[in-house]
Amino acid sequence: MLMQKLEKVYEVKGFVLGTFVGAAVAGLTALLLAPKSGKEVRGDIKDRTVKTKDQAKDYVNKAKDKGMELKDSVSRKTEDYKKDASASYEQLSGQAEENMEKAGENLDKIKKEAKETAEKVKGKMNKEETKKNDPTVPQTTSRAVSAESQLDSEDDKTDATYFNPDNK
Repeated sequence: MLMQKLEKVYEVKGFVLGTFVGAAVAGLTALLLAPKSGKEVRGDIKDRTVKTKDQAKDYVNKAKDKGMELKDSVSRKTEDYKKDASASYEQLSGQAEENMEKAGENLDKIKKEAKETAEKVKGKMNKEETKKNDPTVPQTTSRAVSAESQLDSEDDKTDATYFNPDNK
């Protein structure tokens, strides 16, 4: 967009320069070919020169004004962009900070829950270990007890006959 504006400025500049050169050449040619005395031609050339100089100054001033307007416009747009970028940065920084705080809080919750779970499991394991080492608590399970009672009821079988597959 800036390049397009600069290209237009150069196009206008070229047009203005061409206009002045063309006007000067046409005026000079008209003066030299006119049937006037030398004094009159010199006066006309001087008048045209002054007039052309004044027009050139006007065009230069207009071009300077347009250039300053363009510069100011670019400066304003740059400042607006900086402000927008700064505001966006501040907003994103704030969001990132909030997210970091939330993540820290969630991490603390997870650590706390993991510690509580580990303590519960440790407590249960300690209870089971205490039961195993306690002589008043029976060490067999219900299946083991029923298997022992069956063995006691089969007093007539010996260990060798009980485990021998040929002896039924």
